[in-house]
Amino acid sequence: METEIKERITVVSLFENGQMKPLLFSWRKKIYRVLRVVFSHSRPIGKDNVFYFSIETKGGEFEISFNREKSWWEITKIFNS
Repeated sequence: METEIKERITVVSLFENGQMKPLLFSWRKKIYRVLRVVFSHSRPIGKDNVFYFSIETKGGEFEISFNREKSWWEITKIFNS
């Protein structure tokens, strides 16, 4: 089961070999360290190009996204077991 959500978050990420890799993010006054990027893809949303990352943390599994044109990160889904 998943819950859709759209909230801005702060992300620390690494750009390496032409790839973006989120390392940790802050959401609702809590810091989540990314243990693993399970899946990533990009798609156009209107005129914007948005990159999506399905990630695992000790606090759960999430989907976060980066809007390149607007330079912001959002948490878009929470995956519940």
